Amino acid sequence: MLNKRCSQLLLRIINSKEPVSILELSNIFNVSKRTIRYDLDKIDEFLANIKLPQLIRKPNVGISYNCSIVEKNIILESMGKIDFYQYVLSQDERVMYILSELLSVRDYVTIEEMANELFVSRSTIIKDMNKVRGWLNKRNLNLISTKGFGIKIEGNEKYYRKAALELLTDNVDVYKALNFIKTSKFEKMDFGIDAKLKNMFKNIDIVYIENCIDIAEEELEIKFSDEAYSALVMHIALALKRIEQGKDIIMPKEELVSLQTTKEFAVSSSIVKMLEERFKLNIPIGEIGYMTVHFLGSNASASKKINNDLIEIEIITNKLIEKVGKLLNENLRDDKQLFEGLLQHMRPTIYRLKHGLVLKNPLLTEIKKSYYQLFMAVKKGCSIIESYTNKKISDEEVGYLALHFGAAIERIQDFTGEPARPARVLVVCATGIGTAGFISEKLKQMFNVNIIGTVSYRQIKEVLEEKKVDIIVSTIPVKIDVENIKCIEVSPFLTSQNISDIKSAISGNIYQSKKANVDLKKVIDIIGKSCEIFDAANLIKDLTNYFGVSNNLEERSTPLLALQDVLTSQSIKLNVEADSWEESIRIGGGLLEKNGLVEHKYIQAMIDIVKNMGPYIVIQPGIAMPHARPEYGVKKVGVSLITLKNPINFGNKENDPVKIVICLCSTDHSSHIKVLSELVDLLEDKNFVNEVMKARNSEDIIRFIINNVK
Repeated sequence: MLNKRCSQLLLRIINSKEPVSILELSNIFNVSKRTIRYDLDKIDEFLANIKLPQLIRKPNVGISYNCSIVEKNIILESMGKIDFYQYVLSQDERVMYILSELLSVRDYVTIEEMANELFVSRSTIIKDMNKVRGWLNKRNLNLISTKGFGIKIEGNEKYYRKAALELLTDNVDVYKALNFIKTSKFEKMDFGIDAKLKNMFKNIDIVYIENCIDIAEEELEIKFSDEAYSALVMHIALALKRIEQGKDIIMPKEELVSLQTTKEFAVSSSIVKMLEERFKLNIPIGEIGYMTVHFLGSNASASKKINNDLIEIEIITNKLIEKVGKLLNENLRDDKQLFEGLLQHMRPTIYRLKHGLVLKNPLLTEIKKSYYQLFMAVKKGCSIIESYTNKKISDEEVGYLALHFGAAIERIQDFTGEPARPARVLVVCATGIGTAGFISEKLKQMFNVNIIGTVSYRQIKEVLEEKKVDIIVSTIPVKIDVENIKCIEVSPFLTSQNISDIKSAISGNIYQSKKANVDLKKVIDIIGKSCEIFDAANLIKDLTNYFGVSNNLEERSTPLLALQDVLTSQSIKLNVEADSWEESIRIGGGLLEKNGLVEHKYIQAMIDIVKNMGPYIVIQPGIAMPHARPEYGVKKVGVSLITLKNPINFGNKENDPVKIVICLCSTDHSSHIKVLSELVDLLEDKNFVNEVMKARNSEDIIRFIINNVK
């Protein structure tokens, strides 16, 4: 019988393509070379007992083993019979093992069964149960004991699944967990706790579920971060296992109704049909809702469009930027990249908080250690999010938001230097946009590099097919074939060793510690004096690549519009008579159309959003802010404001009746940042509604705005 170390030692040898030296093995297992030799003798004895050839030992070469697939199967099947007689678990390991068993089975488990399986006394298991019960209680679950049957877990199915996935990710990194549960037995042996954890997903076709998530990504026009992707697959796998056992999620009807308006619900419904056919199960509608919540709460590594249906999300994002900027004494209001990055991160964050979804942040300790002041400023700023969701935000969530702000702080630093041909760098990160953006800004600050893109691990091959890359900088090991591209594994905070490795990797380029500060507009102007520019877009692209800077030409040449730039006397109408909320939007939208800001279809789009998603546009008592997506005919950034002679109910119990309707339109997802930010300032003023309603003409309102918007 082999113990755990011998088993792992044999697995490493039979899976190695080359001989492994005894010195290497002693370093891997942190034991002496003599101990390794003793273990090798035990392995030879084990192989002899199952009538297979012994290990091949060649002096000055190493240890190897040649065998057929059939022989490998025999070895692995024999190794699977290992028990705990020769391997003694600590109490914490026993607790994890017991929890894995309880969360994996449908029926009761007896104390005697656990004691026999772990080769310990009944009293030892009873003592362990105190810790098991404590772990479960913290997660809103109970451990019940029934005489004659044994023990089992009891509680809300939602908490049960959260606990099961938490147990797995507490023992295995989130982005590694997916590979862990689907690993071939030729690569990893199921032993002890590992076996129990994997048993929760026994007989579930993980690859098929991955295919379903791939389809969801295409339909939603999004790429989930590696961690989010793994979590989604594991959630669906566990859900299928529990439904198979007769346990399903029950979701309140009103919550289901609100989710049914989202595209994520439609995609979840399609996937459920595929899963029902493949696994021969009947999946209830509550499970579709729960899957929708997980899609909505998942971080992206890339997205073709930003889901900003809810104006509240934009307002919260603006408030957060404003508050954190004040705490840090930095002006962050006009940073488009910060706004767009946070906006994309904010929506899933809010869904996670509202539905109690747990987000793991493996970088949290390092973030607190290296950027404590920034972390605390963001944590204070997050009181805005807590007020909106009525939920306490975790440090894990704060840490991810802090990375967005960290990247913004890096961007406002000013550096000079001699331009050179930059190294083309692809940044790979498992945790999402915030971390990847932070790394990118640090790299651009310290090295002469052109960041080709920031992607998840699963997107590497796709990017390499389209773009030339010199170096891949990744927070996780890159194990796929990337030909001659140098791959460097780094900490998100770039340790001194990381910096040294990157410096060596770009030695073929002209190295400089700080990036060039190049004004592309000036360069274009200089070229334009002596030459006729036929293709400005390609010229800008080539100059951007050559100097290793971002394309800031458009941002510099077109400063962000302020509220007083777009809210003019022509876009204000007072004491309007309207019979319904729909008519009030038509009147406000009509002002936008009359001023050449939108096409007529934009007005109907604003009305349709309210019909489909409810009166969420009533964002403050007495104030509605209708809006729609840029693709519905927006020509320019604009705002219209009307006051209603007779207040109208929009159907929002908290904020009705509406006295002021402010219609907003924007050409993209960030051009209106400053306008929205200044509107937020007005909304914070309790006197705003009264002052506007008292106005005798449009000039009074414009004067009020000029005097009250800083």
